[in-house]
Amino acid sequence: MRKKPAPFSDWLARQWPDALLVTDAKGVIEYVNPAFERLTGYRSAEVLGRTPALLKSGRHDSAFYRRLWSHLRRGKPYRGIFTNRRKDGALFHEEELIRPLRGPSGRITHFLCAGRDVGALVREMQKLQRLATHDALTGLPNRTLYTDRLALALRQAERRAERVVVVMLDLDDFKRINTRFGHLAGDAVLKAVARRTVGSVRAIDTVARIGGDEIALVLPGVRSRRSAASLLEKIRAANDAAVRYGRNKIPVSISIGASIYPRDGRGEVVLRKRADAAMYAAKAAGGNRWCFT
Repeated sequence: MRKKPAPFSDWLARQWPDALLVTDAKGVIEYVNPAFERLTGYRSAEVLGRTPALLKSGRHDSAFYRRLWSHLRRGKPYRGIFTNRRKDGALFHEEELIRPLRGPSGRITHFLCAGRDVGALVREMQKLQRLATHDALTGLPNRTLYTDRLALALRQAERRAERVVVVMLDLDDFKRINTRFGHLAGDAVLKAVARRTVGSVRAIDTVARIGGDEIALVLPGVRSRRSAASLLEKIRAANDAAVRYGRNKIPVSISIGASIYPRDGRGEVVLRKRADAAMYAAKAAGGNRWCFT
């Protein structure tokens, strides 16, 4: 039995730069153009009779597809960015416009999807988003993201009746490092401290650079003051080592202050102020140590 032709000009579709795909009302593929083949790696003969699900990457949940079909079944077009999977397994980002097509009776008979690769645009958006929430030098979350994560940790701790340790960390004699070795050396020290600190904490913890040589941490779900002290000592010990920069070995140490929710307060500002005061107490005591508020 000869297959019914797609409901538009095949010649025009073959010239079209966007990937075109046509399905029947049940979502079975009836036509794809050469641009679709180039984008996905599938030949026309490999996809006819199948559904667009062969492109699924697993990156979209069932709710995403429910919204999509809700639009289409009501006869409304749907536009969105999909993370799809090529035949060779590589992921790609595709902006798609899917339109229901109606027959003479007014019933939906086909769906037409036009798509284009927008991977470069998505990567640029992700880069801009990261710049807005992360420190350019160290790659750590910045003050904005730190504030958001602290607020979230405190809300969760209140619901779960857990503790949160709020930590302020500052390099000892950082001005001297910059003066003696130069600002590029100071940057190298900051990056080393960031790397060492991240390597000393758990995956659920947040380490952020909030300005200058100030690093702030959020340690949720800590069981006791003793457990908190163990974490603080681990961070201190990891940073009690020189940083090599060129031919120089730059001595490094840090001072750490910490407050504990809810014992030392319930608000973000209070907890940060008390952790900051404890950090200055550690500095006043000679540095290279940690203190609780």
